[in-house]
Amino acid sequence: MQTVTTDLSFRRLQADILLDLQRLRHVSERRIGEMLEARDLAVTPAQANVLMTLFQNRGPLTARQLARDMQLSEVTVGRFVRALEKDGWVVRKRDPSDSRAILVDTTDKTRAALPRFIEVSNAIQDAAFAGLDRATVERIGACTRRILDNLADAPRTGPG
Repeated sequence: MQTVTTDLSFRRLQADILLDLQRLRHVSERRIGEMLEARDLAVTPAQANVLMTLFQNRGPLTARQLARDMQLSEVTVGRFVRALEKDGWVVRKRDPSDSRAILVDTTDKTRAALPRFIEVSNAIQDAAFAGLDRATVERIGACTRRILDNLADAPRTGPG
């Protein structure tokens, strides 16, 4: 059940938070890009997300699985994968258990660079959460997951 608020100050607070979340995404992507470049990792932040998703999975994934995990379209993930493959970061290969499926996997180049990717991940986390204790970070995590769930479950129609 969706609750509609008529409290204008609360509505303004909601709008400010959503704008801040969008700003957070842009600022973090810019900082991550700078950190990747400083460590000679010639990938975009979005491409790095593909690689980190593969690392976290500890094995190859199909483009469909990557898209689902990253909450992006298959077309978008396909563009990232093609660019990463061109630069030697990933390879595409047939799934041995399903010859119709194509798996995306990391290469030796990517596995060798893993420590630098982890450095970037740790550095952005340290910068983002500086001065916040564990309980606060857990609360932020719970709140952002709730917002994501709310938006994922929201009706796909326009305002009513």
